[in-house]
Amino acid sequence: MDRFAIFVDAGYFFAAGSQAAFGATVPRHCLSIQAPAEMISKLTTQAQVSADGIPLLRVYWYDAMPGPRLSLEQSQLAILPGVKLRLGVLNNNGEQKGVDSLIVTDLIELARNGAITDAILVSGDEDLRIAVELAQSYGVRIHILAAGEARRNVSHSLQMAADSVSELDGEWFKATLANTSRPQPEAPTIEPRPEAMAKAPVDEPEATTLSFKDAAKRVIEELIDADPAQIPDLVQHFSTSSSVPSDFDGKLIARIRALLGEQLTGEQKREARGFFVHRVRERGALLQAAAPSA
Repeated sequence: MDRFAIFVDAGYFFAAGSQAAFGATVPRHCLSIQAPAEMISKLTTQAQVSADGIPLLRVYWYDAMPGPRLSLEQSQLAILPGVKLRLGVLNNNGEQKGVDSLIVTDLIELARNGAITDAILVSGDEDLRIAVELAQSYGVRIHILAAGEARRNVSHSLQMAADSVSELDGEWFKATLANTSRPQPEAPTIEPRPEAMAKAPVDEPEATTLSFKDAAKRVIEELIDADPAQIPDLVQHFSTSSSVPSDFDGKLIARIRALLGEQLTGEQKREARGFFVHRVRERGALLQAAAPSA
């Protein structure tokens, strides 16, 4: 049975995709996928054009762990049907390591075992050329799906080795990626009237010191309220895992530490994470109760 697989280098996807969408490469921590399930569906539809409409075996998503925990986005992708999350590591410079070797291994093994007849590579790395040629020796057709313009974002030797090259354009990525680095419009400045200035109270330092529990609760509410739209995604994440996603965990611990003005103990970190999970589930239940019934 003819089938194809999609191999996505996430580092390339975000770097080249942001350049195509926004005119410049945006730091990874400022980017997110707006709707992971919808993105995978659109990517599969685009890839099927190159694969002549044959069935999909699986989407392989290659990324690096941002820390000891998955990010919320990685967690969302990992539980999608037909998606396999494969993880390398980040070095001290924030560069992915081990991702290319994972792509090479999967591509060659699937080709060797006759599991696929076509492979769609969302990557531009010249280091993949040898793997492409080896997979072709097993009869697999290799198609490059470039992020943005292939002439800019895919090595020339990789293009020559591939059986076809097509592109995901800037508009595709504009509809797919959220960019938090883009400047927000400034609120208008309102000058206070002189009499208001005269009556303005003088700020005084807080008379009381926050307890650990109060500091944790304050930070947790701030994190959740910063983007309430993520509550359903977090609730879904905590339905299968009690681990706080890395993109929330770092902020949670750092902000509590800053409020208290001291390092947290291991026990306090565990308690803070437990408070966060509990509060997300509470907020999720409130949202569900408030939602109109079908």
